[in-house]
Amino acid sequence: MSTHVGETNVKFDPVLQPFVDYWTSYMNQANDSARELFDGFDDGTRFKTWQRQWMDTISRSLDTYMRTPAFLEAMKQNTNAAVKIKQQADDWACEIARNANIPTTGDISGLFERLHSVEEAILRRLEKIDERLESLEVQIHAEQKVH
Repeated sequence: MSTHVGETNVKFDPVLQPFVDYWTSYMNQANDSARELFDGFDDGTRFKTWQRQWMDTISRSLDTYMRTPAFLEAMKQNTNAAVKIKQQADDWACEIARNANIPTTGDISGLFERLHSVEEAILRRLEKIDERLESLEVQIHAEQKVH
């Protein structure tokens, strides 16, 4: 009752026909093997066990692969390349902004810091003025009480 892949009467170029025959045979054998394997799973427990074992094997294999020095070095190089590209993009964006007279985040934050320091200097001077005014008011009140 097995259905086989590629059972047609189509003929290919004589040069390609051996390859077509080989892969057709391979696919038919793979199809039959898979059918035999899955026909043995009458209840769901054997399939679930096989599936769990398969996933555990894949998990261990991928974990081992991702811990190899070659993989870790490739990840390091990819990360460094991504960081370098990001820095270049930021540099280009700043250059474009400067040429177009558009303020950048650094310009705005620098301006904010300068304004904040000027504000604090003004507030300190105002406090000194308030202290001097209070001392003058005290002197005036003291002189008025004397007269």
